[in-house]
Amino acid sequence: MRALCLHEIGGGLSVETMPDPEAAGPGKVVVDIAFASVNPLDIWVATGNVGTAAAQLPWVPGTEATGFVDGSPVLVRGSGLGVTQPGLCRQRAVVDADIVHPVPVDLDLAHVAAVGVAGITAWNALHTKAVVHASDRVLVLGASGGVGCAAVQLAMATGATVWGQTGAAAKVAGIHAHQVVVAASGPELFEAVRELRPTVVLDGLGGEFTTASIEALDLHGRLVVYGTSADERVTHNLRTFYRKGLTMYGYTNIVEPVERQHAVLEQLFVAVRDGALRIPYELVPLEDSTDVHGRLVRREVEGKLVIDCR
Repeated sequence: MRALCLHEIGGGLSVETMPDPEAAGPGKVVVDIAFASVNPLDIWVATGNVGTAAAQLPWVPGTEATGFVDGSPVLVRGSGLGVTQPGLCRQRAVVDADIVHPVPVDLDLAHVAAVGVAGITAWNALHTKAVVHASDRVLVLGASGGVGCAAVQLAMATGATVWGQTGAAAKVAGIHAHQVVVAASGPELFEAVRELRPTVVLDGLGGEFTTASIEALDLHGRLVVYGTSADERVTHNLRTFYRKGLTMYGYTNIVEPVERQHAVLEQLFVAVRDGALRIPYELVPLEDSTDVHGRLVRREVEGKLVIDCR
């Protein structure tokens, strides 16, 4: 089979031929992978910041994929795939049966691959952490990315007022919020959202954007942080934080129980079928996928990159 491989932490990717996986044992299934989604987490693993790739070189990245088990369509993610054990950017894998989620036959498997991590993160940030209502004013940072795109649509579905932020004017047209602001720095963000006075900020950027969000949030506002694409270091005024009565949540689906992820996926599949959720994606053939991490780092992507492993 063919697979995307990493031979050195922080090094480049290559596409190579690897042995087919062994037959599935008890509690395992063989998945013929069709589409593997590319996520920022893949980059943190490949650079040695998360997971155990350094101890398992050569490493196959990829934390989620769609494909087939005995001819039936499925979504696969969890059990440390792509983080503590080699991932899914390959043509075939043996995985734990309990992390395989059936996919309705009428859904596009490439789109479902784009929806998995991004959709679960956006859903839980909105509904489990911030508990957004129609009366809220929601600001989504990084609104052109996979999670941001999903968050905008899911927040709009609640009836809330939704603004999206991007650092690039060229990406404005792809953000379908009530209003889009272009802000490439924290100070620019603060000035741009003064009028909104957000009650909720969904933050996948970190750094000075988190600082600006705390300054911009209305009294009793909620901040949900699920990524640090801009910077993992944050400096903010605690006096501002507590005097406003703010609440800050952290979210990662890495520690989310499998059964809860399955329940959220069912909701997301309904939204996809109803047309309420659509994450734009670019399909990249496996043989041309060696720069997918670089493209994310350079912020060249709107929505998601999905590797065609067929």
